[in-house]
Amino acid sequence: MFCCKKSKRPSYHPSGTPSYHPSGTPSYHSYETQIWRSSGTSLLVAAIDFGTTYSGWAFSFKHEFEKEPEKVSAKNWTGGQLVTLKAPTTVLIKPDGKTLDSFGYEAESKYAELTNQGNNEHETWYYFHRFKMLLHEKMELKRDLELEDETRKILPAKTVFSLTIRYLKEDMLNTSRDRLGGDEIREDEITWVLTVPAIWNDAAKQFMREAAVEAGIKNENLKIALEPEAASIFCRLLPVEKMDGAGVSSFIARSRYMVLDAGGNPEVLEVCWKSGTARYDQ
Repeated sequence: MFCCKKSKRPSYHPSGTPSYHPSGTPSYHSYETQIWRSSGTSLLVAAIDFGTTYSGWAFSFKHEFEKEPEKVSAKNWTGGQLVTLKAPTTVLIKPDGKTLDSFGYEAESKYAELTNQGNNEHETWYYFHRFKMLLHEKMELKRDLELEDETRKILPAKTVFSLTIRYLKEDMLNTSRDRLGGDEIREDEITWVLTVPAIWNDAAKQFMREAAVEAGIKNENLKIALEPEAASIFCRLLPVEKMDGAGVSSFIARSRYMVLDAGGNPEVLEVCWKSGTARYDQ
């Protein structure tokens, strides 16, 4: 997604975990963690972007957001010589139909290896690629919806989506634990955000919520956010270069701007208006 104002480019930490803060990604210890927990609110907000072609996750610690709301940590996914902030929305599920073997670039690579063995073993595995928009294409979405993989084998759609969300969830948790010096993060200390396309109906949104709950995310800790709205909220926090080159500033009152979602779906254009208050109209 792109916000139609010229923003400063984010900096990335050389360890492989990008951060929108030039100082990089520090680690934290139990003392600081106890201070944050004493407030009784979420320790961090974790977002999962389940995209049509690419997916990924990002998170923000509460204390960091209060000081620098644009500071976000995400992951560098690698595939061959590629390094990207998202990985292909591709999953490889073991022949039992219940266990996710790999995701993203790793899933693509392993499935290619299975295919090249020449013994048709790959036909016993389940390989799904770019399956998200089926939820929008189905006029009447049912809980027992099924998906066909690359070799026309069938699995319940809820299983495929929940396994994918669970993988992204666990991958994010492992990284955030490293940031806390190995401390465990309790489920009630995390607010989860799952983004969905603005064109999805209520049935598709409910399906994604149920898949996330099946993946181990508590329903009361989960928020479903529209993709262009999430991008708009983030863009308004970014410092933008002034037209005359005289420094940077945030969006001012009465600003108009556009958010273009040019992902794997048909493009979605959102025009926003910032009033004199905190309200943003579309």
